[in-house]
Amino acid sequence: MKPKNTFTGIEISEIRKMNALAGRDTINLGIGQLPDDLPLSVRDKGLEAFETGMTRYTSNQGSPELRKLIAAYHSGKNGRTYSPDQVIVTNGAEGALWNIYAVYLDRDEEVLIPEIAFSVYQTIAELHGGKAVTYKLKSDFSIDLDDLESRITGKTKFIVINSPNNPTGAVLSAEQVSAVTEIAERRGLYIISDEIYSELYFTEKSPSSPMEYSSRVITVDGISKRAAATGLRIGWTICPEEIARPMIVANQYITTCASSVSQYAAIASLDGSSDRFVERVRLELAEKGLYAWEILNSIRGIKVEKPQGAFYTFPDISAFGTSREVALRILDEVDVLTIPGLAFGERGRNHIRISFAVDFDRLKEALGRMKHLFENWH
Repeated sequence: MKPKNTFTGIEISEIRKMNALAGRDTINLGIGQLPDDLPLSVRDKGLEAFETGMTRYTSNQGSPELRKLIAAYHSGKNGRTYSPDQVIVTNGAEGALWNIYAVYLDRDEEVLIPEIAFSVYQTIAELHGGKAVTYKLKSDFSIDLDDLESRITGKTKFIVINSPNNPTGAVLSAEQVSAVTEIAERRGLYIISDEIYSELYFTEKSPSSPMEYSSRVITVDGISKRAAATGLRIGWTICPEEIARPMIVANQYITTCASSVSQYAAIASLDGSSDRFVERVRLELAEKGLYAWEILNSIRGIKVEKPQGAFYTFPDISAFGTSREVALRILDEVDVLTIPGLAFGERGRNHIRISFAVDFDRLKEALGRMKHLFENWH
């Protein structure tokens, strides 16, 4: 039996393929998750859920208590007032994207995505019969606004932005975010703003959200990155209530509801009890990111932007070969796993993605091995 046409040519992502090559002693700089254990408050809340029988279905939209906290979080962050009725709790951020495209993306409609981007924006759109169109980024990974607007056609439905960014580690300025929302407002489009890394930033101010400037926004967020909770699979959307309402139906038929235990645990990631954990992680990542940048920047032939958020750096290694050639040689010769930049689009061909969300001693060892390899490259 053959898969339907929309699945033809769809494969496991390059990120997963590379991670499958990791050996027992490989230093893995390719994984997109914190090395930390869950914050104690989140763990204890999950245990409490089991002990008190919080293991039944929740509302398809998500538990009222969690949605109330999510609405309050975004209200405080954006200086606007949001209602729990605007929130849908999903099975991770990818579940949120699936809901959006399932309800609102018609066949052959277009989604504008950055030319360097996490692959799910394109793949899920294509699985729903849509088309991903890339817009250009400048050398510092900021948006080329003129190019973005030039890509808009009568078929364009969404503009996707992701700040802090996977894989570049870039954070869009408030001016850029405001400019994108102005384009969306003027051209009658909606923005999908992926803010899953929004609490992991190294800039003086927290990253701007387009929700600060416009209601034509569907924000995707979750606890996976900020709370070292990738396996709990708690994401959400927050958007105008009339936009959210049909996605509740989609959520029912796609997943019924997110895990009740995970939802209960997630309360502790938003009620203030894990704030110290997030602040500690942010400071540690800033230190690791700066260290990684300094080492990579000292290697002749490598060009690299200083990471501003998330936990990635995206050096240009084109002086040594293509992204896959270089990543495979690093793995083969010094047993360090990185991700070929081609996994994030054709523009990534000259880059590799390095995650510094690992134990600091392991990071130092891995970068030391890589530096030695590059400086003795033949």
